[in-house]
Amino acid sequence: MTPDEVIDLAYAEFSKHFDAADEFTVKFGSDDGGQTLDFFIDGKENGTFLRTEVPPNYNGFRTVIIFRDIDIEQE
Repeated sequence: MTPDEVIDLAYAEFSKHFDAADEFTVKFGSDDGGQTLDFFIDGKENGTFLRTEVPPNYNGFRTVIIFRDIDIEQE
């Protein structure tokens, strides 16, 4: 499976759980351990949901879940 296919599969599998207004992005990243599949989402609840649903390794890539707490930014 190509990297683009992995990203498309992740979008198809997980984006259906969020509202259209929630920014949801999947990109490849890297850290000291190598290449990662990074999931970016708005909202702490959405981040918590993704952390329970996305496995630590998704189609051979380590996953990282990053959320932006939009409630704090609105204060």
